[in-house]
Amino acid sequence: MLATYLEVVDSVAPGLVEGLYVVGSYALNDWVDGASDIDIVAVTAEPATDDDFELLRSAHAKLSDRQPKPDIDGPYLAWGDLLIEPATGLHRPWKLGDELHHDGDCFEINPVLWFSLAKYGIAVRGPDPRILGIPTDTEARIRWVVGNLQTYWSAVARQVDDACRGAEPATFETAAFVWCVLGSLRLHYTAFTGDVTSKRGAGEHGLRVAATQFHPTIRAAMAHRAAGELGEVSAEQMQRAASLIRWCTTEVTEAVSKPF
Repeated sequence: MLATYLEVVDSVAPGLVEGLYVVGSYALNDWVDGASDIDIVAVTAEPATDDDFELLRSAHAKLSDRQPKPDIDGPYLAWGDLLIEPATGLHRPWKLGDELHHDGDCFEINPVLWFSLAKYGIAVRGPDPRILGIPTDTEARIRWVVGNLQTYWSAVARQVDDACRGAEPATFETAAFVWCVLGSLRLHYTAFTGDVTSKRGAGEHGLRVAATQFHPTIRAAMAHRAAGELGEVSAEQMQRAASLIRWCTTEVTEAVSKPF
């Protein structure tokens, strides 16, 4: 899959991508065929220009024709970016789903990605990420997790509640349910261990540490993901997921959000 990606990118933009690393579910030994995307960090010599972005957009369009799935997602960073604590808001190209962007809104440029790349990244092209000197400050990583739970994830829980309490309660895709349950638990795991884990690992963590009332919700999310199921879940199930997000946020805030 990535051989085709490199073949296409090299043909459209020769020499642009100097490094290619796999992170995410594949690197964490939690790949689900037919459900998982390929999460990458691509590295260029210098920060990509607008002209580089246009070449990458052409390359991804060509790749989509040849290999539409799985999605290959992630940022295009410069080597120098990896030597500093991640500056969220870097103006870099990044891919998510069907869209290639070139702005400062890439969520993945954060201390968790830096740590994931440094510890678990798999080199497809370029030196082993463990020798790149990528900073992996534990305090920065945990503080980022705390802030993300208190802002992004708290907002997600409120949005779910609002949608469920409407005159005509919304229905939700299974993928959204899995993301809410296992995504929030991944951050809970990082906050308390300093490490990162896969979605399956997050579910197993939740079954160890969360109150038993949440266990059916966690098991349901794990089962949906393992089966690669598409479909919908009920408003009631999503409200339980929102409650789990709030539990994760409260637990982390009370235990971790304090001076180090």
